[in-house]
Amino acid sequence: MENQNQPRFEPINRQQVVLVPLDVEQLIPPEHPARNIWEILGRMDLSGFLGAVKSVEGHAGRNLWEPRLLIAMWVYGYARGLSSARQIERECDYEPGLRWLTGLQIVNHHTLSDFRVSHGEALQNLFVQVLGILTMEKLVTLERVTVDGTKVRACANKKTFSRVQKIREHLKLARQHVEQLQREEAEQEKRTRQAAAKRRAVRERAQRLEQALAEVERLQTEKKTERAKPCQASVSDADAQFMWTSDHGLAPSYNVQLVTDAAHKLIVDVEVSKQPSDSYHLLPALDRVKQQLGSFPQQAVADGDYTKREAVVGAAARGVDYYGSWGAVAEERLPYGIDPAYHPAAFRYDPHRNELICPEGQRLVHRSVMEQGALQRHVFVAPRETCRQCPKRNLCTPQNQMVKHGRAVTIRVEPEAMVNYHEKMATPEAKAIYRMRAPTAEFPHAWLKDKLKWVRLRCRGLLKARAEALWVCLTYNLQRYFKLRQLQTA
Repeated sequence: MENQNQPRFEPINRQQVVLVPLDVEQLIPPEHPARNIWEILGRMDLSGFLGAVKSVEGHAGRNLWEPRLLIAMWVYGYARGLSSARQIERECDYEPGLRWLTGLQIVNHHTLSDFRVSHGEALQNLFVQVLGILTMEKLVTLERVTVDGTKVRACANKKTFSRVQKIREHLKLARQHVEQLQREEAEQEKRTRQAAAKRRAVRERAQRLEQALAEVERLQTEKKTERAKPCQASVSDADAQFMWTSDHGLAPSYNVQLVTDAAHKLIVDVEVSKQPSDSYHLLPALDRVKQQLGSFPQQAVADGDYTKREAVVGAAARGVDYYGSWGAVAEERLPYGIDPAYHPAAFRYDPHRNELICPEGQRLVHRSVMEQGALQRHVFVAPRETCRQCPKRNLCTPQNQMVKHGRAVTIRVEPEAMVNYHEKMATPEAKAIYRMRAPTAEFPHAWLKDKLKWVRLRCRGLLKARAEALWVCLTYNLQRYFKLRQLQTA
Protein backbone atom coordinates (compact mmCIF):
# COMPACT_ATOMS: atom_id res chain seq x y z
CA MET A 1 0.00 0.00 0.00
CA GLU A 2 1.34 3.39 -1.01
CA ASN A 3 2.44 5.80 1.66
CA GLN A 4 -0.22 8.48 1.88
CA ASN A 5 2.36 11.02 3.14
CA GLN A 6 4.89 10.57 0.29
CA PRO A 7 5.85 13.94 -1.37
CA ARG A 8 4.47 14.57 -4.86
CA PHE A 9 6.38 16.71 -7.44
CA GLU A 10 5.70 18.02 -10.93
CA PRO A 11 7.08 15.58 -13.50
CA ILE A 12 9.70 16.77 -16.06
CA ASN A 13 9.39 15.35 -19.59
CA ARG A 14 12.42 16.11 -21.76
CA GLN A 15 11.46 13.74 -24.55
CA GLN A 16 8.57 15.78 -25.89
CA VAL A 17 8.56 17.96 -29.03
CA VAL A 18 6.62 21.21 -28.68
CA LEU A 19 5.68 23.85 -31.24
CA VAL A 20 5.69 27.21 -29.47
CA PRO A 21 4.35 30.34 -31.22
CA LEU A 22 7.02 33.07 -31.27
CA ASP A 23 6.52 36.78 -31.88
CA VAL A 24 9.97 37.96 -33.00
CA GLU A 25 9.08 41.59 -32.32
CA GLN A 26 8.43 40.73 -28.67
CA LEU A 27 11.82 39.09 -28.14
CA ILE A 28 13.27 42.32 -26.73
CA PRO A 29 11.69 45.29 -24.93
CA PRO A 30 11.20 48.70 -26.60
CA GLU A 31 14.31 50.27 -25.00
CA HIS A 32 16.63 47.34 -25.75
CA PRO A 33 20.14 48.34 -27.00
CA ALA A 34 19.66 46.33 -30.20
CA ARG A 35 16.65 48.50 -31.13
CA ASN A 36 18.61 51.69 -30.41
CA ILE A 37 21.50 50.56 -32.59
CA TRP A 38 19.21 49.53 -35.44
CA GLU A 39 17.28 52.81 -35.24
CA ILE A 40 20.33 55.12 -35.32
CA LEU A 41 21.96 53.15 -38.17
CA GLY A 42 18.81 53.79 -40.18
CA ARG A 43 19.67 57.50 -40.05
CA MET A 44 23.17 56.96 -41.49
CA ASP A 45 24.43 56.93 -45.06
CA LEU A 46 25.78 53.38 -45.46
CA SER A 47 26.33 53.52 -49.22
CA GLY A 48 30.10 53.24 -48.69
CA PHE A 49 29.62 49.64 -47.60
CA LEU A 50 27.95 48.70 -50.90
CA GLY A 51 30.98 49.02 -53.18
CA ALA A 52 31.79 45.28 -53.33
CA VAL A 53 28.18 44.10 -53.67
CA LYS A 54 27.76 42.09 -56.90
CA SER A 55 24.38 40.50 -56.21
CA VAL A 56 21.76 42.69 -57.92
CA GLU A 57 18.13 42.29 -58.93
CA GLY A 58 17.54 40.48 -62.23
CA HIS A 59 20.87 38.63 -62.21
CA ALA A 60 22.08 35.30 -60.86
CA GLY A 61 23.65 34.98 -57.45
CA ARG A 62 22.63 34.53 -53.85
CA ASN A 63 21.37 37.37 -51.67
CA LEU A 64 23.84 39.13 -49.40
CA TRP A 65 23.38 40.32 -45.85
CA GLU A 66 22.48 43.99 -45.56
CA PRO A 67 25.38 46.16 -44.31
CA ARG A 68 23.06 47.75 -41.76
CA LEU A 69 22.51 44.31 -40.20
CA LEU A 70 26.22 43.38 -40.11
CA ILE A 71 27.15 46.76 -38.60
CA ALA A 72 24.42 46.40 -35.98
CA MET A 73 25.60 42.88 -35.12
CA TRP A 74 29.20 44.00 -34.60
CA VAL A 75 28.27 47.08 -32.57
CA TYR A 76 25.87 45.04 -30.46
CA GLY A 77 28.49 42.30 -30.07
CA TYR A 78 31.21 44.69 -28.92
CA ALA A 79 28.73 46.35 -26.55
CA ARG A 80 28.29 42.95 -24.89
CA GLY A 81 32.04 42.34 -24.74
CA LEU A 82 32.09 39.97 -27.75
CA SER A 83 34.88 40.35 -30.29
CA SER A 84 34.78 36.80 -31.68
CA ALA A 85 32.86 36.27 -34.93
CA ARG A 86 32.36 32.59 -34.09
CA GLN A 87 30.83 33.44 -30.72
CA ILE A 88 28.45 35.95 -32.32
CA GLU A 89 27.40 33.27 -34.83
CA ARG A 90 26.71 30.80 -32.00
CA GLU A 91 24.69 33.33 -30.03
CA CYS A 92 22.46 34.02 -33.05
CA ASP A 93 20.79 30.76 -32.02
CA TYR A 94 19.63 31.90 -28.59
CA GLU A 95 20.56 35.50 -27.64
CA PRO A 96 17.38 37.66 -27.86
CA GLY A 97 19.04 40.79 -29.26
CA LEU A 98 20.84 38.93 -32.04
CA ARG A 99 17.75 36.82 -32.80
CA TRP A 100 15.71 40.04 -33.18
CA LEU A 101 18.35 41.68 -35.39
CA THR A 102 18.71 38.69 -37.71
CA GLY A 103 15.03 37.67 -37.67
CA LEU A 104 15.96 34.22 -36.26
CA GLN A 105 18.54 33.61 -39.00
CA ILE A 106 22.20 32.63 -38.55
CA VAL A 107 24.99 34.78 -40.04
CA ASN A 108 28.14 32.83 -40.85
CA HIS A 109 31.27 33.80 -38.90
CA HIS A 110 33.30 34.12 -42.14
CA THR A 111 30.90 36.78 -43.36
CA LEU A 112 31.20 38.65 -40.07
CA SER A 113 35.02 38.40 -40.00
CA ASP A 114 35.44 39.59 -43.58
CA PHE A 115 33.04 42.49 -43.09
CA ARG A 116 34.85 43.72 -39.97
CA VAL A 117 38.10 44.45 -41.82
CA SER A 118 36.99 45.01 -45.44
CA HIS A 119 35.49 48.51 -45.24
CA GLY A 120 38.05 50.75 -43.54
CA GLU A 121 37.16 53.95 -45.41
CA ALA A 122 33.41 53.42 -45.09
CA LEU A 123 33.81 52.65 -41.39
CA GLN A 124 35.77 55.87 -40.88
CA ASN A 125 33.00 57.75 -42.66
CA LEU A 126 30.40 56.15 -40.37
CA PHE A 127 32.45 57.17 -37.32
CA VAL A 128 32.49 60.77 -38.61
CA GLN A 129 28.73 60.67 -39.25
CA VAL A 130 28.14 59.70 -35.63
CA LEU A 131 30.42 62.56 -34.56
CA GLY A 132 28.26 64.86 -36.69
CA ILE A 133 25.14 63.80 -34.77
CA LEU A 134 26.94 64.27 -31.45
CA THR A 135 28.15 67.71 -32.51
CA MET A 136 24.70 68.74 -33.78
CA GLU A 137 23.20 67.81 -30.40
CA LYS A 138 26.00 69.75 -28.64
CA LEU A 139 27.39 66.67 -26.95
CA VAL A 140 30.76 67.32 -28.65
CA THR A 141 31.91 70.92 -28.27
CA LEU A 142 35.72 70.82 -28.91
CA GLU A 143 36.14 73.40 -26.16
CA ARG A 144 38.66 71.08 -24.51
CA VAL A 145 40.04 67.69 -25.55
CA THR A 146 42.53 65.29 -24.06
CA VAL A 147 45.03 63.20 -26.02
CA ASP A 148 46.20 59.92 -24.56
CA GLY A 149 47.31 56.47 -25.67
CA THR A 150 46.78 52.95 -24.41
CA LYS A 151 48.52 49.72 -25.35
CA VAL A 152 46.34 46.90 -26.70
CA ARG A 153 47.93 43.49 -27.08
CA ALA A 154 48.40 42.24 -30.62
CA CYS A 155 47.18 38.93 -32.00
CA ALA A 156 50.72 37.59 -31.89
CA ASN A 157 52.71 35.45 -29.48
CA LYS A 158 56.16 36.37 -28.19
CA LYS A 159 57.51 33.15 -29.67
CA THR A 160 56.59 34.27 -33.22
CA PHE A 161 59.33 36.95 -33.16
CA SER A 162 62.40 35.89 -35.14
CA ARG A 163 65.60 37.46 -36.42
CA VAL A 164 66.33 38.15 -40.06
CA GLN A 165 68.28 34.96 -40.81
CA LYS A 166 65.59 32.67 -39.41
CA ILE A 167 62.85 34.58 -41.25
CA ARG A 168 64.74 34.16 -44.52
CA GLU A 169 65.04 30.41 -43.93
CA HIS A 170 61.30 30.09 -43.25
CA LEU A 171 60.50 32.27 -46.27
CA LYS A 172 62.61 30.05 -48.54
CA LEU A 173 60.70 26.96 -47.38
CA ALA A 174 57.36 28.75 -47.74
CA ARG A 175 58.14 29.77 -51.33
CA GLN A 176 59.08 26.19 -52.19
CA HIS A 177 55.80 25.01 -50.67
CA VAL A 178 53.83 27.54 -52.73
CA GLU A 179 55.56 26.40 -55.93
CA GLN A 180 54.84 22.77 -55.10
CA LEU A 181 51.15 23.47 -54.52
CA GLN A 182 50.96 25.42 -57.76
CA ARG A 183 52.36 22.41 -59.67
CA GLU A 184 49.87 20.10 -57.94
CA GLU A 185 47.05 22.50 -58.73
CA ALA A 186 47.92 22.41 -62.42
CA GLU A 187 47.72 18.60 -62.37
CA GLN A 188 44.43 18.41 -60.48
CA GLU A 189 41.26 18.60 -62.47
CA LYS A 190 38.96 18.56 -59.50
CA ARG A 191 39.60 21.33 -56.98
CA THR A 192 38.07 20.59 -53.63
CA ARG A 193 37.15 23.20 -51.09
CA GLN A 194 39.72 21.82 -48.64
CA ALA A 195 42.50 22.02 -51.23
CA ALA A 196 41.64 25.64 -52.01
CA ALA A 197 41.77 26.50 -48.29
CA LYS A 198 45.15 24.77 -48.00
CA ARG A 199 46.58 26.75 -50.91
CA ARG A 200 45.24 30.00 -49.46
CA ALA A 201 46.82 29.26 -46.06
CA VAL A 202 50.22 28.60 -47.67
CA ARG A 203 50.04 31.83 -49.70
CA GLU A 204 49.06 33.85 -46.63
CA ARG A 205 51.94 32.40 -44.61
CA ALA A 206 54.40 33.31 -47.35
CA GLN A 207 52.95 36.82 -47.47
CA ARG A 208 53.29 37.22 -43.68
CA LEU A 209 56.92 36.10 -43.87
CA GLU A 210 57.58 38.66 -46.64
CA GLN A 211 56.10 41.37 -44.41
CA ALA A 212 58.14 40.20 -41.41
CA LEU A 213 61.36 40.28 -43.46
CA ALA A 214 60.61 43.81 -44.70
CA GLU A 215 59.83 44.97 -41.14
CA VAL A 216 62.97 43.53 -39.55
CA GLU A 217 65.12 45.05 -42.33
CA ARG A 218 63.44 48.42 -41.70
CA LEU A 219 64.18 48.16 -37.98
CA GLN A 220 67.81 47.34 -38.69
CA THR A 221 68.24 50.48 -40.78
CA GLU A 222 66.85 52.54 -37.87
CA LYS A 223 69.22 51.06 -35.27
CA LYS A 224 71.21 53.79 -33.53
CA THR A 225 74.31 51.66 -32.93
CA GLU A 226 75.64 48.37 -34.25
CA ARG A 227 75.95 47.12 -30.66
CA ALA A 228 72.21 47.33 -30.17
CA LYS A 229 70.27 44.09 -29.77
CA PRO A 230 69.51 42.36 -33.12
CA CYS A 231 66.11 43.33 -34.47
CA GLN A 232 63.19 40.92 -34.52
CA ALA A 233 59.76 40.82 -36.14
CA SER A 234 56.76 38.57 -35.69
CA VAL A 235 56.14 36.05 -38.47
CA SER A 236 52.39 36.15 -37.72
CA ASP A 237 51.92 39.93 -37.38
CA ALA A 238 54.85 41.95 -38.71
CA ASP A 239 53.43 45.28 -37.53
CA ALA A 240 53.21 44.25 -33.86
CA GLN A 241 55.93 45.71 -31.61
CA PHE A 242 57.02 44.91 -28.07
CA MET A 243 55.56 47.59 -25.77
CA TRP A 244 55.17 48.10 -22.03
CA THR A 245 51.56 47.42 -21.08
CA SER A 246 49.44 48.76 -18.23
CA ASP A 247 50.17 45.64 -16.12
CA HIS A 248 53.92 46.41 -16.38
CA GLY A 249 54.48 43.58 -18.82
CA LEU A 250 56.34 43.60 -22.12
CA ALA A 251 54.18 42.12 -24.88
CA PRO A 252 53.51 42.44 -28.63
CA SER A 253 51.07 45.34 -28.81
CA TYR A 254 49.75 48.35 -30.71
CA ASN A 255 49.57 51.92 -29.45
CA VAL A 256 45.94 53.11 -29.66
CA GLN A 257 45.69 56.92 -29.60
CA LEU A 258 42.40 58.50 -28.50
CA VAL A 259 41.28 62.13 -28.55
CA THR A 260 38.47 62.62 -26.03
CA ASP A 261 36.13 65.60 -25.84
CA ALA A 262 35.98 66.75 -22.22
CA ALA A 263 32.32 67.85 -22.29
CA HIS A 264 30.84 64.32 -22.17
CA LYS A 265 33.96 62.13 -22.58
CA LEU A 266 33.16 61.16 -26.16
CA ILE A 267 35.93 59.98 -28.51
CA VAL A 268 36.45 62.37 -31.43
CA ASP A 269 39.47 60.65 -33.01
CA VAL A 270 41.15 57.26 -32.91
CA GLU A 271 44.39 56.11 -34.48
CA VAL A 272 46.50 52.95 -34.14
CA SER A 273 50.29 53.16 -34.26
CA LYS A 274 53.13 50.69 -34.03
CA GLN A 275 55.34 53.41 -32.50
CA PRO A 276 55.56 52.68 -28.73
CA SER A 277 56.27 56.30 -27.74
CA ASP A 278 53.47 58.88 -27.50
CA SER A 279 55.75 61.85 -28.19
CA TYR A 280 55.02 62.19 -31.93
CA HIS A 281 51.25 61.75 -31.91
CA LEU A 282 49.89 65.08 -30.60
CA LEU A 283 50.06 67.25 -33.72
CA PRO A 284 48.78 64.52 -36.12
CA ALA A 285 45.86 63.95 -33.74
CA LEU A 286 44.95 67.67 -33.79
CA ASP A 287 45.15 67.70 -37.59
CA ARG A 288 42.81 64.70 -37.85
CA VAL A 289 40.28 66.39 -35.56
CA LYS A 290 40.38 69.44 -37.83
CA GLN A 291 39.91 67.26 -40.92
CA GLN A 292 36.97 65.33 -39.45
CA LEU A 293 35.10 68.07 -37.58
CA GLY A 294 36.13 71.18 -39.49
CA SER A 295 38.01 72.99 -36.70
CA PHE A 296 40.79 72.55 -34.20
CA PRO A 297 39.85 72.15 -30.52
CA GLN A 298 40.14 75.30 -28.45
CA GLN A 299 42.18 73.59 -25.73
CA ALA A 300 44.20 70.36 -25.69
CA VAL A 301 45.51 68.60 -22.59
CA ALA A 302 48.09 65.78 -22.56
CA ASP A 303 50.66 64.32 -20.22
CA GLY A 304 54.43 64.68 -20.25
CA ASP A 305 54.97 62.04 -22.95
CA TYR A 306 53.39 64.40 -25.50
CA THR A 307 54.76 67.67 -24.12
CA LYS A 308 57.77 68.33 -26.30
CA ARG A 309 58.96 71.64 -27.64
CA GLU A 310 57.79 70.85 -31.18
CA ALA A 311 54.35 69.88 -29.87
CA VAL A 312 53.91 73.09 -27.88
CA VAL A 313 55.05 75.28 -30.76
CA GLY A 314 52.97 73.32 -33.29
CA ALA A 315 49.83 73.55 -31.15
CA ALA A 316 50.30 77.31 -30.80
CA ALA A 317 50.70 77.65 -34.58
CA ARG A 318 47.35 75.86 -34.99
CA GLY A 319 45.64 78.19 -32.53
CA VAL A 320 45.24 75.46 -29.89
CA ASP A 321 45.71 76.40 -26.24
CA TYR A 322 47.89 73.54 -25.01
CA TYR A 323 48.25 72.29 -21.42
CA GLY A 324 50.74 69.62 -20.40
CA SER A 325 53.33 68.67 -17.82
CA TRP A 326 56.90 69.75 -18.49
CA GLY A 327 59.76 68.23 -16.54
CA ALA A 328 62.36 70.32 -14.78
CA VAL A 329 64.79 71.89 -17.25
CA ALA A 330 68.27 70.54 -16.62
CA GLU A 331 70.89 73.21 -16.13
CA GLU A 332 73.82 73.32 -18.48
CA ARG A 333 76.59 71.12 -17.12
CA LEU A 334 79.83 72.99 -16.61
CA PRO A 335 83.00 71.51 -18.11
CA TYR A 336 85.49 70.17 -15.61
CA GLY A 337 87.37 72.86 -13.72
CA ILE A 338 85.07 75.84 -14.35
CA ASP A 339 84.12 77.73 -11.20
CA PRO A 340 80.33 78.09 -10.61
CA ALA A 341 80.79 81.86 -10.50
CA TYR A 342 81.47 81.68 -14.24
CA HIS A 343 78.35 79.69 -15.12
CA PRO A 344 76.71 80.90 -18.39
CA ALA A 345 73.88 82.35 -16.32
CA ALA A 346 76.41 84.81 -14.84
CA PHE A 347 77.05 86.36 -18.27
CA ARG A 348 74.85 89.42 -19.00
CA TYR A 349 73.36 89.99 -22.44
CA ASP A 350 73.69 93.36 -24.17
CA PRO A 351 70.78 93.51 -26.69
CA HIS A 352 72.04 96.71 -28.34
CA ARG A 353 75.33 95.16 -29.44
CA ASN A 354 74.20 91.51 -29.40
CA GLU A 355 77.05 90.59 -27.08
CA LEU A 356 77.58 88.89 -23.73
CA ILE A 357 79.45 90.54 -20.86
CA CYS A 358 81.40 88.18 -18.60
CA PRO A 359 81.68 88.66 -14.80
CA GLU A 360 85.06 90.35 -15.37
CA GLY A 361 83.52 92.94 -17.74
CA GLN A 362 84.94 91.49 -20.98
CA ARG A 363 82.72 91.12 -24.05
CA LEU A 364 81.93 87.97 -26.03
CA VAL A 365 80.81 88.47 -29.64
CA HIS A 366 78.08 86.50 -31.38
CA ARG A 367 79.55 83.79 -33.56
CA SER A 368 76.83 81.38 -34.77
CA VAL A 369 73.32 80.02 -34.32
CA MET A 370 72.55 76.30 -34.04
CA GLU A 371 69.02 75.27 -34.94
CA GLN A 372 67.65 72.37 -32.89
CA GLY A 373 64.03 72.01 -33.96
CA ALA A 374 62.15 74.98 -32.54
CA LEU A 375 65.06 75.77 -30.20
CA GLN A 376 67.91 78.11 -31.09
CA ARG A 377 71.35 77.97 -29.49
CA HIS A 378 73.37 81.17 -29.88
CA VAL A 379 77.13 80.81 -29.48
CA PHE A 380 79.19 83.72 -28.14
CA VAL A 381 83.01 83.67 -28.00
CA ALA A 382 85.69 85.89 -26.45
CA PRO A 383 88.94 86.89 -28.25
CA ARG A 384 91.96 84.69 -27.50
CA GLU A 385 94.17 87.52 -26.28
CA THR A 386 91.50 88.81 -23.91
CA CYS A 387 91.17 85.45 -22.14
CA ARG A 388 94.93 84.82 -22.13
CA GLN A 389 95.55 88.06 -20.25
CA CYS A 390 92.63 87.58 -17.84
CA PRO A 391 93.78 86.77 -14.25
CA LYS A 392 90.67 84.57 -13.76
CA ARG A 393 91.39 82.39 -16.77
CA ASN A 394 91.99 79.23 -14.73
CA LEU A 395 88.58 79.65 -13.07
CA CYS A 396 86.66 80.58 -16.21
CA THR A 397 88.07 78.36 -19.00
CA PRO A 398 90.96 76.19 -17.72
CA GLN A 399 90.75 73.47 -20.41
CA ASN A 400 90.73 75.88 -23.37
CA GLN A 401 93.94 75.79 -25.43
CA MET A 402 93.04 79.13 -27.06
CA VAL A 403 93.61 77.75 -30.58
CA LYS A 404 90.71 79.61 -32.19
CA HIS A 405 89.08 81.71 -29.46
CA GLY A 406 88.73 82.23 -25.75
CA ARG A 407 85.77 81.30 -23.57
CA ALA A 408 82.68 80.15 -25.50
CA VAL A 409 79.17 80.38 -24.03
CA THR A 410 76.00 78.93 -25.53
CA ILE A 411 72.70 80.67 -24.79
CA ARG A 412 69.41 78.88 -25.38
CA VAL A 413 66.71 81.07 -26.94
CA GLU A 414 63.24 79.58 -26.59
CA PRO A 415 60.53 80.43 -29.14
CA GLU A 416 57.82 82.81 -27.98
CA ALA A 417 55.29 79.99 -27.79
CA MET A 418 57.46 78.16 -25.23
CA VAL A 419 57.91 81.28 -23.12
CA ASN A 420 54.15 81.85 -23.08
CA TYR A 421 53.54 78.16 -22.29
CA HIS A 422 55.81 78.15 -19.23
CA GLU A 423 54.28 81.37 -17.95
CA LYS A 424 50.77 79.95 -18.38
CA MET A 425 51.51 76.60 -16.73
CA ALA A 426 52.81 78.40 -13.64
CA THR A 427 49.32 79.81 -12.95
CA PRO A 428 46.81 78.08 -10.62
CA GLU A 429 44.17 78.09 -13.39
CA ALA A 430 46.39 76.08 -15.76
CA LYS A 431 47.29 73.60 -13.03
CA ALA A 432 43.59 73.10 -12.27
CA ILE A 433 42.89 72.40 -15.96
CA TYR A 434 45.72 69.89 -16.13
CA ARG A 435 44.42 68.06 -13.05
CA MET A 436 41.25 67.29 -15.04
CA ARG A 437 43.28 65.39 -17.66
CA ALA A 438 43.30 61.96 -16.00
CA PRO A 439 39.54 61.71 -15.23
CA THR A 440 38.74 62.60 -18.85
CA ALA A 441 41.47 60.78 -20.76
CA GLU A 442 41.45 57.56 -18.74
CA PHE A 443 37.66 57.17 -18.73
CA PRO A 444 37.30 55.78 -22.29
CA HIS A 445 40.36 53.57 -21.80
CA ALA A 446 38.78 51.96 -18.75
CA TRP A 447 35.43 51.59 -20.55
CA LEU A 448 36.96 49.92 -23.61
CA LYS A 449 38.99 47.45 -21.58
CA ASP A 450 36.57 46.76 -18.71
CA LYS A 451 33.08 46.98 -20.21
CA LEU A 452 33.86 46.07 -23.83
CA LYS A 453 36.59 43.56 -22.84
CA TRP A 454 38.90 44.96 -25.53
CA VAL A 455 42.29 43.98 -24.16
CA ARG A 456 43.56 41.99 -27.14
CA LEU A 457 43.14 42.46 -30.88
CA ARG A 458 41.46 39.76 -32.96
CA CYS A 459 42.98 40.94 -36.27
CA ARG A 460 46.55 41.04 -37.55
CA GLY A 461 48.24 43.94 -39.28
CA LEU A 462 48.14 47.69 -38.76
CA LEU A 463 45.24 48.39 -41.15
CA LYS A 464 43.03 45.69 -39.68
CA ALA A 465 43.94 46.74 -36.15
CA ARG A 466 42.85 50.28 -37.00
CA ALA A 467 39.53 48.97 -38.34
CA GLU A 468 38.97 47.02 -35.13
CA ALA A 469 39.77 50.11 -33.05
CA LEU A 470 37.20 52.07 -35.06
CA TRP A 471 34.54 49.43 -34.32
CA VAL A 472 35.27 49.59 -30.60
CA CYS A 473 35.29 53.40 -30.43
CA LEU A 474 32.12 53.60 -32.54
CA THR A 475 30.45 51.24 -30.08
CA TYR A 476 31.67 53.33 -27.14
CA ASN A 477 30.35 56.58 -28.63
CA LEU A 478 26.94 55.04 -29.38
CA GLN A 479 26.69 53.61 -25.86
CA ARG A 480 27.53 57.01 -24.38
CA TYR A 481 25.05 58.68 -26.72
CA PHE A 482 22.19 56.36 -25.72
CA LYS A 483 23.02 56.90 -22.05
CA LEU A 484 23.15 60.70 -22.36
CA ARG A 485 19.92 60.75 -24.37
CA GLN A 486 18.25 58.67 -21.69
CA LEU A 487 19.41 61.08 -18.99
CA GLN A 488 18.15 64.07 -20.96
CA THR A 489 14.66 62.56 -21.36
CA ALA A 490 14.45 61.35 -17.76
